[in-house]
Amino acid sequence: MGDRESGSSIESVRPSGPAPGNEDSFGSFLRRHAAILIVLALFMGTWLVVPTMVNAPVSDDWVYSRSVEILLHEQELKILDLSVVTLVSQVIWGALFSTILGTSFGAMRLSTLVIFVLSGLALYGICRELRVDRTRSALGAAAYLFNPLTFALAFSFMTDPQFVSWMTIATYFYIRGLNLDAPDPRAVILGSIFASVAFLTRQQGILIPLAVGIYLLAARRWRPDLDGLKTALRVAGIPALTMALYYIWIIREGAPEQQGAFLDQMIGAGWRDTRILASRMTFIEMMYIGLYVLPIVLAAVPFLTHYRLARRPLGLALIAGWTAILVAGVLTFAGRDHFFPYIPQFFGIQGTGPTDLIGGRQPLFDQPWPFQPVSRAMTAVVAAASLAFILFVGRKVGTALTGDRAGASLLACIGLWQVVGILPPSYHFRNWIISVDRYLVPMIPFAIGLLLWSLRGSRLWLPLGWIAIAAFAVFSTASTRDFLVFQEATWNYAQDAVESGIPMTQLDAGSSWDGYHLYEYGESRGITQQTKGGPWWTNLFAPATDSTYVIGTQVPEGYTEVGRRSYSSWLHGGDQNLYLSKKNDPPAAPP
Repeated sequence: MGDRESGSSIESVRPSGPAPGNEDSFGSFLRRHAAILIVLALFMGTWLVVPTMVNAPVSDDWVYSRSVEILLHEQELKILDLSVVTLVSQVIWGALFSTILGTSFGAMRLSTLVIFVLSGLALYGICRELRVDRTRSALGAAAYLFNPLTFALAFSFMTDPQFVSWMTIATYFYIRGLNLDAPDPRAVILGSIFASVAFLTRQQGILIPLAVGIYLLAARRWRPDLDGLKTALRVAGIPALTMALYYIWIIREGAPEQQGAFLDQMIGAGWRDTRILASRMTFIEMMYIGLYVLPIVLAAVPFLTHYRLARRPLGLALIAGWTAILVAGVLTFAGRDHFFPYIPQFFGIQGTGPTDLIGGRQPLFDQPWPFQPVSRAMTAVVAAASLAFILFVGRKVGTALTGDRAGASLLACIGLWQVVGILPPSYHFRNWIISVDRYLVPMIPFAIGLLLWSLRGSRLWLPLGWIAIAAFAVFSTASTRDFLVFQEATWNYAQDAVESGIPMTQLDAGSSWDGYHLYEYGESRGITQQTKGGPWWTNLFAPATDSTYVIGTQVPEGYTEVGRRSYSSWLHGGDQNLYLSKKNDPPAAPP
């Protein structure tokens, strides 16, 4: 197994408790938890590099920001018809920060960053509950915080990072409270409270206590007696009450239109489309797990020859099935010239951040993406990391029940149900782009926690893992900085265009600008799409604009450039351009 380790660069697995008689020393606390404190400090240090307080929204988060503004300015809790999520706790959380710092997109972005940092600490706590030592637990938290996908989402007011944060915190308290060796009923109640908050952000939060209940039944840790009733109430009582009250309120107020349309799409898909979507998403999820755990897998690579393969039938079956799906999926998608990342939105060829603007954002590489050696190499790397993940985790399947294995089983159960929760929102995209990457972020804390648990007692060369995380951090910071600079430049240019005399209803400046300024205007007047054949947001978000003028990264066909403005991009190695263009007048009718 190679459990004994030598050399200063290789971490040993040692008892991690405080020295006797020094439990209350603050200095001792700092020394014991130095690794995670440094990780959190470095993550918060990136807020000084990334323009965190930029007063421009990201992707769809203007929808949720408007609910915060309405709550603060009109004292009404209103969920816009465009919202398909529960959203309540996010609106209240964002309103708290806006009350303190002033109502702005920057204040709401900061609310996400704060809860995301706390969820990194919760993931560290989950790993510690699984008896992973402190340094490796900090490595896992760093892999979570600095992953390009989660990092970029953290600098937004999207529901995805807020949900995964509350979910991770809830999971920590459930695992702590249901510890096989030292159960803590108060921690279970805290877990149920945070699960309720997660539900009030996105509907799949209710799957957290459901998964805990299924785990207790499967593990034969619940009985239908008085103690069992108490356990059930602690685990699910508050979330069940929260869900009931929410739906009473939402039915009375009138469910947002898109929540009803969302359900109709699921019903209308039928079994055939559901099967196709589920099979595609299963492969894609496995590949993204490879991205999530890549730094940890790299730390294990130098000692691969020391690891034993799974020997138990269930573990071998899991590994065989996982491998078959990976190979079949890679070959199928490659046959269509489709390589990783498969469902890019917040992490793609342009770096991080979406591209909802005429012309999009320039790719980081000049060649067409499907044929780039970089994309093929990335596909191979994440597939190998995904395979390594299941090889390591598969070794532990079916091992003797211990306190840490019970915690890992609970973690896996909650994670599997969150995978189920990824499917419903993907129905909207099933015949278009399959899904979007931000829906996959709930998998990351579970993948990291399970991998680190499975590697307990095994050798890791931690410097290699930290180097990989440093590379993630540099890329994530620079790329997210570039995106927010780009977003700010777009909004400033659009604001200047309006102030120069261009009517708001004649300007298309991308999905965020159009939606924030024109969605409610068009809804109140019943306006249908004025930009015939225009991009998707001129139909869904801003039918009121006729796109006489557009701001984009290129001059579209049928338009003439009337202005240009540059913005800074670190990863592109110089300034990039935004163009203000005007639609050409139609040719004069013949006499």
